[in-house]
Amino acid sequence: MDRQYNVGLYVRLSVEDAANSQKRGKGNPFQNESTSIENQKAVLREYIQLRGWNVTQVYADDGFSGGNYDRPAFRGMMEDAKAGIIDLILVKDLSRLGRDYIETGRYTDEVFPSLGIRFIALMDGIDSEGCDDIMPFRSILNDFHLKDLSRKIKSVLRAKAEAGAYIGAFAPFGYIKDPDNHHKLIVDEPAAAIVRRIFDMRYKGYGFRRIASLLNDDKITTPKDHYYQREERPNPYRQNHLWNDVTIRVILRNEVYIGNMVQNKTGNLSYKNHKLIKKPKSEWVRVEGTHEPIIPLEVWEQVCKIDNAPARPKRTGNGEISLFSGLVYCFDCGFAMRYQQEQHKRKNGNMVIYKSYMCGNYSRSGKGACSSHIIYIDRLSEIVIADIRQKAVMIEHDEDSILERVGNSRAAESQSQLAALDAAKRAAENRRAELERLIQSLYEDKVKGNISEDVCARLINQYETERREKAQEAQEMTARVESFQTEQNNAQEWVKLIRQFNDVEALDRDILLKLIDKVEIGEREIIGNQKQREIRIYYKFVGYIG
Repeated sequence: MDRQYNVGLYVRLSVEDAANSQKRGKGNPFQNESTSIENQKAVLREYIQLRGWNVTQVYADDGFSGGNYDRPAFRGMMEDAKAGIIDLILVKDLSRLGRDYIETGRYTDEVFPSLGIRFIALMDGIDSEGCDDIMPFRSILNDFHLKDLSRKIKSVLRAKAEAGAYIGAFAPFGYIKDPDNHHKLIVDEPAAAIVRRIFDMRYKGYGFRRIASLLNDDKITTPKDHYYQREERPNPYRQNHLWNDVTIRVILRNEVYIGNMVQNKTGNLSYKNHKLIKKPKSEWVRVEGTHEPIIPLEVWEQVCKIDNAPARPKRTGNGEISLFSGLVYCFDCGFAMRYQQEQHKRKNGNMVIYKSYMCGNYSRSGKGACSSHIIYIDRLSEIVIADIRQKAVMIEHDEDSILERVGNSRAAESQSQLAALDAAKRAAENRRAELERLIQSLYEDKVKGNISEDVCARLINQYETERREKAQEAQEMTARVESFQTEQNNAQEWVKLIRQFNDVEALDRDILLKLIDKVEIGEREIIGNQKQREIRIYYKFVGYIG
């Protein structure tokens, strides 16, 4: 008579299995072989009744992948096996236990025998009590299925991303998923107002930590807390519920806020190892204009310029950002000018503070590098205000004439720069083609035995690295050429902008950041009996207008 076993029935259904079962249809002759939970239970119970064994417990994992062994019912079954509550595990087929052949093999070959557990995969004819050489092969086939399934899922998600569909689990702060289409983003106005405030503060030159501090001072809800408030449930994560510089940086560098979707930036190490990794930019999926933007493009571009600036904006003694910080440069050496304050005591005992900018090259290295080029902020403000007013008056009296001057100036400048960019682009493309020929030649030499495998691998790696760099360089040149061509139509934007400030009397950071790209400060010279210096103001959209 057969030994009496206390059997644990293990059944599992993944999301994909359920979808495939639905596709079969009611009239399909293979319907009785469905992988549904109830079907698995029925088949296994019938087999046990024929053997006269005892069903101790049924363990069911519904909606869990075969590549994941951290399933609740599976864990419960293993605890019962270790406690001696069950001594036989029965599954419909080996894939129900799992689809990773290494991990499945570890359970069938090591774990179950060490616990005195008999294992049967009914439809595969596998029984650990007998000698079954097919079990490892079945496990390998199941692992191949898991790998292929992972590849198919990634392919589907990438296709959706390339079509502009949002595939993230949670909408970015400032947006929510459309209730009628979870792959589309719509503006969440309360959060969007905070996003606009963050960009506005950065636009004015505030640092990441300073922005976070100001939001915390005003008790502004963090993105994660805002999400759970919308869901009307408590935030389950243990955190301090405060803004930080990392969160601010992530928001300010996310193109989603100008209506673009950039996805596929992260992924898993492999279909077995789910460790999150960052993907190279070449694998990112970027689609423009997929949803309503929160931030105007001109604000985004200015914030990008601030992020790419070589140095942090210089602050005054009060911790504020100096008026022209990041905008003034030495006319002669090109270095950024440094902000400085000096205190002088007058004869009447009053202290006076003089605020100025000095050539950063001179400040750092002395006369051997450059001269001081020192200019006081009050004087510089007067010069810039006068120039803004002059340009506004010129536009009022003869707009066509100044547009023609701007057009001619930009055309001459763009012509030379476009030629240089085009030459650089052609050089990068030619070198890339040459590297591809060299790589092909190396393969041929290796096959012929002219070079060793080690030398071939080292050179191919070197050439391939350079080839990718040249391909990226050519793309960047193309983008810059397109940018220059777009700028040809920007004169009208400048005219519209400068008209807003035809009666400006005082400058602030907001006005300067809207109007001006940079100001170049020349050194003072004495010509005749007059002190003179050249100052060039470069406006947004149009550059320098002499």
